[in-house]
Amino acid sequence: MPQNYTYSKIRKAITISFLLMLSTTLSYSQAGKLKKTELFCIPTAKFNNAASGYSFKVAVDSKENIAFNACSLPCIFIYNAKGEQLDSIKLPFTSCVRNLEFDENDNLLIMDNDELSIYQYDAEHKKLEYHPYQKPEDWFNLMNHYYKSFEISTIPTYYSNNDYLQDFYFTRFNYSYNLYFNYKNGYIYQCHYNFIKKIENHKMYSNQKKGNYWLSDNISIRSKILKIDDENKTVIYYDRFYNLIFEDFINGTIIVNPALEPNSEAARFDYSTNKNQDRIFGISAFNKQTIVISSWE
Repeated sequence: MPQNYTYSKIRKAITISFLLMLSTTLSYSQAGKLKKTELFCIPTAKFNNAASGYSFKVAVDSKENIAFNACSLPCIFIYNAKGEQLDSIKLPFTSCVRNLEFDENDNLLIMDNDELSIYQYDAEHKKLEYHPYQKPEDWFNLMNHYYKSFEISTIPTYYSNNDYLQDFYFTRFNYSYNLYFNYKNGYIYQCHYNFIKKIENHKMYSNQKKGNYWLSDNISIRSKILKIDDENKTVIYYDRFYNLIFEDFINGTIIVNPALEPNSEAARFDYSTNKNQDRIFGISAFNKQTIVISSWE
């Protein structure tokens, strides 16, 4: 057999091995990198009355219809994923929207920034129903039947000293929760300073195991959990710089996904998931002309 033929076969085998190794390395390095899809744009001129900066809120229902609010206008607009406006809701208050989420029946829950009222919007009947907001548990009890049947008050809370809070984080209550319900496995999780904990009992907080605490230096009470893969111990959340963070608690890796375009105007942004908890929706760019709504998966 000619020597150059043997050498050619060896070189080819080495090249294939190297490419396979490189492919494996690249695919591993991509774990946690989110794919962004731009969905539609909203003209910024629609909200041109902002006197003290912009603050946005976003929520998504099970059909991926997107509710959007800008603090400068006491109105919520609902769009489909193509950007077609389906509905608008005139708000009975002029303060900013503090919380905006769809409940398990695709009714939109709206909390005023003064924490006095919660409104539940029935899109089918175009009806806005008022609920008093008397304690932090009220918001979660309206969200779904899982929270409603759970003794939320048994979960240890964190306490607020309002003398040292910024105006945007001010709360009239001296305690609060940061809870996430995982529709994939039916468990509640709490986000706290430096850890996320899974509450294993379905009825009340009790008998917490050490393995249910996932420690992280990047987590705070202001982190918003967007997705939890309990089996692989991975979490996606956004931080106060509006980056989408993928954290792998088994391998100790963190991937930072910048959600905003570099030249976006300063504002307070929001990101949300629906009951499917597969995709994340929010704002990827904001300038003097447009507000860009995107999804990440």
